[in-house]
Amino acid sequence: MKCKECQMENIEGALFCEECGAKLEEKQELIETAGAAAGAELVLASPDGSTLEIPSKEEVMIGREDPISEVFPDVDLTGLGGMEKGVSRKHAVIHREGADYTVEDMGSTNGTFVNKKRIQPHAPQTIKPGDEVRFGKLALSVKAA
Repeated sequence: MKCKECQMENIEGALFCEECGAKLEEKQELIETAGAAAGAELVLASPDGSTLEIPSKEEVMIGREDPISEVFPDVDLTGLGGMEKGVSRKHAVIHREGADYTVEDMGSTNGTFVNKKRIQPHAPQTIKPGDEVRFGKLALSVKAA
């Protein structure tokens, strides 16, 4: 990697020039690009057109926020009528492994469904863009970000 200040060739992956100490900008651009790729890769869309981005992390809790019980899921379905449609506080977890996603019902009262088929609690089910996932009576479409 070449330093823009002194033109010295540095080892690949270096953050600063060994000769003059200048910050190597090419490496910084790489880091920023990787950070942008770490954004949401999966989106849940409701029939009314609103969308929920699923954070790109290994486990994402889906449910309803309840400050009294100190439950704060990663994706809160309260705003989409979650309480009225039977979404539990800790309803389900979306697991991510690489580019693959599964949804796991956490023993919710009203169940989790993938393409209108109820999934067994604590048995992860694969989901992909085009699938319908229902938490209780709240149906959402799975889309790629």
